[in-house]
Amino acid sequence: MLLGPCYDADLAKDPFSVWYATGFKNYKTDSCFCDSIRPVIGDFTFQIFFGTWCGDSKREVPRMLKVLFQSGYDQKDISLVAVSNTDSLYKQSPGHEERGLNIHRVPTLIVRKGGAETGRIVESPIESIEKDLWKILMNRPYKPNYSTN
Repeated sequence: MLLGPCYDADLAKDPFSVWYATGFKNYKTDSCFCDSIRPVIGDFTFQIFFGTWCGDSKREVPRMLKVLFQSGYDQKDISLVAVSNTDSLYKQSPGHEERGLNIHRVPTLIVRKGGAETGRIVESPIESIEKDLWKILMNRPYKPNYSTN
C-alpha cells in the first residue's frame, strides 16, 4: 500500500503497475474535450486523494491522470496523496494532507485556481472525466457525486 504524497511513477511500479498501467493504456480519452481543456488547464492545480487498496481508485486514477496528461498538464505538478484503509488511519495519510478537505470517498480529485477550490470529482465522474473536468474548468454548473449542496 502506498501512503502519503507520491507520484505517477510510483504507481507504475509493482505491485501497482498491474492495475495502473492497464487502466491507463486501455482508457480512451475524448480528444475533443482534452483539446478544449488544454488552453486553460495551466491556470489550475490538481490534487488526487486515492487508495491503492480501493477498487474505485484503481479504476479512476489511471483515467484521471491520462486525461490530465492528454490535456497538456505537466505530470510533475499533480499532487497525488495515497490514503490508508486501516482502522486507525481510515482515508487518512500519515501527514494528514486530507485534513479539512472533507475527503470521505476516494478517489477525490480536487481542482483549484489561485489556491481556491473550484470543484471536485468524487469517486467517479457524473458523465465522464473529460466532460466533468471541462465543466469545472469552464465554471459551468457541476455537482459531484455525494454533494449535499
